[in-house]
Amino acid sequence: MASRKNTPPVPPTEDQKLTAKEIKQRDSLLDQISALESQLANLNSQVSSTTEKLENPPKATIQQHIKLLHDFNEVRDIGLHLIGMIADERGVGLKEVLGEFGVTEKD
Repeated sequence: MASRKNTPPVPPTEDQKLTAKEIKQRDSLLDQISALESQLANLNSQVSSTTEKLENPPKATIQQHIKLLHDFNEVRDIGLHLIGMIADERGVGLKEVLGEFGVTEKD
């Protein structure tokens, strides 16, 4: 009689453990990931291209705008203080003096 070798059973592969539905879902998710990675690469390329066209780096522009807003707010506060002093001197409301100077609520 020929002796049979005892070979251990081959464990199932990962795909064999999954149902057809799970394989389809996995493949769909992998396709979505691939599409999103491609979209991300495209968006990163657009950001780089746009950034290269800027005169100043974005952070420098933002810092400059913040500085200008602070300067504007200081000047506005001084102006309102002076208009308030004028209103007090005349004994009228601030709104009346603002109107005389052409300043509206939208300003």
